[in-house]
Amino acid sequence: MMVNRYKILTAALMLTAALTALSAPIDEARKLYRNGDYEAAVKQLQRIVKRSPRDGNANYYLGMSLRALGRTKDAQGPLTVAEDRGINAASEALAADAIDDYRLLAAERHLDTWEKYLEKRRKKVPESLEEMRSRLMQMKNMLDRVERIEIIDSIAVDSAEFFTAYHLSPAAGSILSSEMLSRIEMIENPGELGTAYLPQNHSELLWSAVDSNGKFQLYGADILDDGTMESMRMLDKQLAGGGNASYPFLMPDGVTLYFASDGEESIGGYDIFMTRRNDEGYYQPQNLGMPYNSPDNDFMLAIDEASGLGWFATDRNHIPGKVTVYVFAPSAMRVNADPNDRNLRSLAKLDNIALTRKKGVNYKAMLAERLPHDKVNSITAKSARFAIDMGNGKIYTAINDFKNAEARSTMVECLTAQSEVRNVVEELEQLRKRFAEGDEDTASDILDAEEELNMLRRKALALRNKAIRFETGKK
Repeated sequence: MMVNRYKILTAALMLTAALTALSAPIDEARKLYRNGDYEAAVKQLQRIVKRSPRDGNANYYLGMSLRALGRTKDAQGPLTVAEDRGINAASEALAADAIDDYRLLAAERHLDTWEKYLEKRRKKVPESLEEMRSRLMQMKNMLDRVERIEIIDSIAVDSAEFFTAYHLSPAAGSILSSEMLSRIEMIENPGELGTAYLPQNHSELLWSAVDSNGKFQLYGADILDDGTMESMRMLDKQLAGGGNASYPFLMPDGVTLYFASDGEESIGGYDIFMTRRNDEGYYQPQNLGMPYNSPDNDFMLAIDEASGLGWFATDRNHIPGKVTVYVFAPSAMRVNADPNDRNLRSLAKLDNIALTRKKGVNYKAMLAERLPHDKVNSITAKSARFAIDMGNGKIYTAINDFKNAEARSTMVECLTAQSEVRNVVEELEQLRKRFAEGDEDTASDILDAEEELNMLRRKALALRNKAIRFETGKK
């Protein structure tokens, strides 16, 4: 009997020692994950999972570390194991990834698993689960009416200056940066500002700014003949849908307004909406649906009727520090894709723009033909368009707006420098693409191009400021 007790005690001690040995690496890996050292966490957790393939906690943190590194496909296996082991946070992560990938049936299964787990333990269903169910329903409805649009081009640009890729003709108006907007002294209590829109006739200015509750709202002001502004007003707080509203663009009809909001009707992040003015304000905004919108951020839709080009931006492609600007051919009538089209998911995601195009069309030539011919990369274009705040509430948008001859000449030099900036940016994009594909010989060329780009940007800024000083007489 004593021998049996001794054996049992020895076995218990060995088990305790084994569990202690296993818990130490798990605790260390969990700490690495929480500190954001995901690479180290993955290596540690892979070793643990190799020893204990069904360890729910190890698989969960391995999956979450892989997700944090952007390796969502690699994360699915470990998270599925964790879900099978009853870790409901894994179900939440898997559902979120399935929604982002438009795998809606899979997302529904993971949400059901999560909810059953909560019911079994008599726990309250959290708001996050209800919100995901709501997003899922919205996406299902949108997939039934995905608009067929024709993508002419797409380009990855710096997220802070994405609207500079929108080459609008004069008739389509001008998009102003928040920095430019901040120098208009007549905007009362500006707070934090977003982008602004100025129509060709300069009759009004639309912009976004943070209100007293910390939310971006849309504002507008009429511009008088002498260039001063009056009647600054919030357009309509309901446009934000309880969230933020920003990135306004007004069509030449003066009625149709596009903007972005992350409010209740968004399927995730900012979505693009359309509304129209009426005598009392604005009609209920309509979500444009897919493919314009996605579970990520989508914003700043602009349509240039004169050139037959449209633009919108999105971060759905998850490129660090970048957004993708899509150039498309607007259609007078909405045509939806067949809900049974086997390519419906790709048409909604825009992950293969070739599916949106017509056979035999030279889209590079189409873009070159449709782009406005008076854009600022021609130094002889005296009607070249831009938007410069002169510090007195007036905004110059063409060379001919300058009255001073030296100012006009300096502004032409500035436009030349800006054109050179765009050329170097394009060259740099190609060099970085080649480097990412394995051409390491481009490394020194990238450094040279970056140095040249910084120099040209400083030159363009100095020339712009010089032109303003010539025009205003300020030293």
